Amino acid sequence: LVNVSFVVLVFNINVVSGYNQLHIGGIFPINGKGGWQGGQACMPAAKLALQDVNEKEDLLPGFNLTLHSNDSECEPGLGASVMYNLLYNAPQKLMLLAGCSTVCTTVAEAAKMWNLVVLCYGASSPALSDRSRFPTLFRTHPSATVHNPTRIKLMQKFGWSRVAILQQAEEVFISTVEDLETRCKEAGIEIVTRQSFLSDPTDAVRNLRRQDARIIVGLFYVVAARRVLCEMYKQQLYGRAYVWFFIGWYEDNWYEVNLKNENISCTKEQMRMAAQGHLTTEALMWNQNNQKTISGMSSEDFRKRLNDALIEEGYDISHNRYPEGYQEAPLAYDAVWSVALAFNKTMQKLKEGNIGKTLKDFTYTDKVIANTIYSAMNSTQFLGVSGWVAFSSQGDRIALTQIEQMIDGQYYKLGYYDTQADNLTWFDMEKWDGGKVPQDRTIVRRVLRTVSLPLFICMSTVSSCGIVVALALIVFNIWHRHRRVIQTSHPVCNTIMLFGVIICLVSVILLGLDGQFVTAENYPKVIKIVFTVAEKIHLNHT
Repeated sequence: LVNVSFVVLVFNINVVSGYNQLHIGGIFPINGKGGWQGGQACMPAAKLALQDVNEKEDLLPGFNLTLHSNDSECEPGLGASVMYNLLYNAPQKLMLLAGCSTVCTTVAEAAKMWNLVVLCYGASSPALSDRSRFPTLFRTHPSATVHNPTRIKLMQKFGWSRVAILQQAEEVFISTVEDLETRCKEAGIEIVTRQSFLSDPTDAVRNLRRQDARIIVGLFYVVAARRVLCEMYKQQLYGRAYVWFFIGWYEDNWYEVNLKNENISCTKEQMRMAAQGHLTTEALMWNQNNQKTISGMSSEDFRKRLNDALIEEGYDISHNRYPEGYQEAPLAYDAVWSVALAFNKTMQKLKEGNIGKTLKDFTYTDKVIANTIYSAMNSTQFLGVSGWVAFSSQGDRIALTQIEQMIDGQYYKLGYYDTQADNLTWFDMEKWDGGKVPQDRTIVRRVLRTVSLPLFICMSTVSSCGIVVALALIVFNIWHRHRRVIQTSHPVCNTIMLFGVIICLVSVILLGLDGQFVTAENYPKVIKIVFTVAEKIHLNHT
């Protein structure tokens, strides 16, 4: 038996004496070595949201929202242990927040047994859209499948109909690839190969080169992405002939950090060279309009507060070096607001229903309050720092997709794609090495190689002169056949020899004929004539 001790962090912001507490559990991936450790930035964002929610007097009147949380390290086993620790230790939790797809899968599948709604701020696995498997799950992070229509749209825009896929062997990426394969088949796009790996991508990347893959979709966590990028450099799978699609939720400097800690055998300069020109797709996680949101802040106001909070947490964010999960921080912030709004709506419904219960009466066996919380969350809509927050019937976040390209070490926005409206907004900012769009395969062009026309004319003229001379000699030989000198020189042999010379010279002209003089239909006839002439020459020679 292994004794595992947990330190539960409790954030109770602005607790006013006499206020009732509404408790929620939080599972944040922070200190793991693999997967997505987005809790590093999402935890401070959630703390900011708690502070703002509890300061808003007209929201949850008479109550304070309290978060109890721990680190899952993006490990599903540890995440399950954290969940059980939260549930089996007082106080009673009304809802769970979770991040990292593998952990959310475990937590959301089990939470239904406690009648708990789970809200994921950092989980993109398409498998989580299965309502029969995850009946109480919602997420402020859009599903990874929202990227696939965007990828298909880009492939069609640039005329790519032959692609390859490289994936890490994780459920989130496996289910994403299955959806991508289906969409590619519907769009008439050929998937030339699908390679997967656990931790070492060396063989998989090498196989891509063998298959002559040019347009490659890569699906993996950021730690694996650095290994893939280094192997790309070693295999020369970058530059003007290749286009890579990467996931857009990596941090902007992801290819330059932790190289020594992860034993990456490439330098920063080599990683920078390999990363040049790749495309990324990501759901919009920051409100693009500088307008006031439900919290009273704009997205820029939130960014400034978050940066200050990260500095207080001890993170060095100078030189644009942000902790993991910085891009998803607005999703965690809006997740807490979603919880508060859902609880507020639940309180109103319970009061209007006259069932004699409040949120404080919730237990893990109370399906009435659980269903009310679910219904309230399902209908929650508001403008947050991540954009308009609303949930589909599968509990998925509805969002636009942003397309970016790495150009000279920086990401530049190329456009946005609205999946529901099938509308691509394009800024014409793309930049390709060599100045033109890369091809999706090795182009084989059939070029007619012909004999040089001046050379053909020259040789035909010489041959014609030779034929004329040979004919003249034949006439001379026949005309003077009675002369003794001619008779002693074997005129018959001379005539036969001269005819052979004529045939040889005619073959020079015939062999010079090609596609510029003879059509493809008539060329076999010319070949037959040439063969016949050559056979006659051979017979004459023998």
